[in-house]
Amino acid sequence: MSAGAFALMPSAWVRRPRFTEPTDGTVPPGFVPVDLDGLGEGLLAKGGLIMLQWRQHKGAATAALLLLFALAVIANQAQRHHGLRQNNQVAATYEQLQAMVPLSRKLIADGLQLLLMVEAIGFTRDGRRNLYTLNGIEHNGSWCMLPQSHLLQRQQHLARLQVFIDQIRRRESLHALKVYMLILAFRDRHTNFAAIGYDKIGHYAGLRREEISTATAMLASLQLVRQVSDEEHPRRRGDPHHNRYFVCGLVAR
Repeated sequence: MSAGAFALMPSAWVRRPRFTEPTDGTVPPGFVPVDLDGLGEGLLAKGGLIMLQWRQHKGAATAALLLLFALAVIANQAQRHHGLRQNNQVAATYEQLQAMVPLSRKLIADGLQLLLMVEAIGFTRDGRRNLYTLNGIEHNGSWCMLPQSHLLQRQQHLARLQVFIDQIRRRESLHALKVYMLILAFRDRHTNFAAIGYDKIGHYAGLRREEISTATAMLASLQLVRQVSDEEHPRRRGDPHHNRYFVCGLVAR
């Protein structure tokens, strides 16, 4: 398989986990209490994928992940057009974001605010320009590859993700994009798959096992990921028997 263009996307932010309520009732610095969808209350590190919850944010949480993908692609396209990126910032208008992911201005505004909340991006104004910082893409281990060419499908927008825009009012869309974000973040570039079990997905995404199963089936049907079989890639001695998810549109490097 030939390698298509990929974009650098912030990924360290997704790994901030849930912590249980301390017995003395105190909230340590840097943590916030959150009532997770159907999983009860707990303490979360500020930021993190798990904070994007359907109960609190509805379609705005789905929009947030779509916008993060869009910002990564816009940044990469600007880099390829103008030369090497000088920093981790990208200028993007609402019109540019809408061209990449056709969402309402309200959803874009709410989604960007959520990305700021989970610390996936930063924001500043430069005259009339909106500048977004892709947090961590200049540091090894803090970014992941987004399969840009695969998602664009030779279009000017993220065509392969259109179903999530069409079904943005369904919680299953958010669940699938959260699992996709995790798979991208945990992907091993040498094998092009993420070895990640349901327990770890649930830990970072705040999803039940049945929700994870539905999400991975949806991602597979859209040709975003597929499971790796033991025949295709034999496990080494001592390897855990986690599911392994191959990322479509990327290759091992």
